[in-house]
Amino acid sequence: MLVVTGLNGTAERDWPAYCEELILRGEFLLDLDWVSSWDGELQRMNSGKAGAPYRFPHTLIELQAVWAQMLDYRSLEGLTRRLSDMGVLPDFDDFTTIWRRVRQVSTVVRLPRCGVVEVSSDGTGIKVNCRGEYMDERYRLKRRPKRFIKVVITSDPRRRKLLAVSASVDGEGSSEPETAQRHIGEVMRRGRRVSKCYADGAYDTKGFFNFLQRHGIPSAVKVRRNASTRARGSRMRGVEAREYLERGYRRWADEREYGMRWPGTEGIFSAVKRKFGERVRARKREEMCREAERRFWAYDVMVSYAKRQSG
Repeated sequence: MLVVTGLNGTAERDWPAYCEELILRGEFLLDLDWVSSWDGELQRMNSGKAGAPYRFPHTLIELQAVWAQMLDYRSLEGLTRRLSDMGVLPDFDDFTTIWRRVRQVSTVVRLPRCGVVEVSSDGTGIKVNCRGEYMDERYRLKRRPKRFIKVVITSDPRRRKLLAVSASVDGEGSSEPETAQRHIGEVMRRGRRVSKCYADGAYDTKGFFNFLQRHGIPSAVKVRRNASTRARGSRMRGVEAREYLERGYRRWADEREYGMRWPGTEGIFSAVKRKFGERVRARKREEMCREAERRFWAYDVMVSYAKRQSG
């Protein structure tokens, strides 16, 4: 898909090409060309394996992991069984096997082939129940804090490409800046050079600026209005604070293309929640976090497929 940069620093779409990509995302759900290599994939998976051999290839499980964002596991068994009855699939797995294998699917995101990426990082919340305001009022639960899953993503805003995702129960786990540092470090370890970092005021910490300075990554991180212009443990943050206060927000945002962070984070958050919903079905903490991560991984799989097919 052709993406150009507008005068305001935001990415503008080639709308006909984007429309075709949305159609191709739907095609992905029933793209079963891989079935012809079913036996060969199983042979590779079972080569040297101790214990019972695999009966279903990993490609099927990954596809079911994407389907699982829209269907429950028993419905997945019914869908797979029907495809098997039609002769499209050689066999079908029961819902217990699907659940067991899907929860083991890795949510490590495939990186773009290019050697240089820009990164944008932000966090959002995923609900863990369906309780609405009526239930709070009816049973006087307003003072009970609402739990949610905190999801932090790092993406390339120019390409609108997810690079990494992490989920944790709110109040637990690492902070957003710490998670972003881990994501960016992993991207660099996988052979990509980070040419710029965009983030909002939540990332205005000395540790995060020191991380960027240590790796030579230019910053488009918004600092607080009352930020000190002295180093105080972070030389880069002091320099950024002086430039921000001298130029003012509007001029600083235009020069740093600060608006580019939106397509890289808020755009992905909006798309995932609209497509797959805003709550998880799991009940155990670890499983809720895994489900939230798979949700973003599944979205990226569909988007990447559409981009490859559209050329």
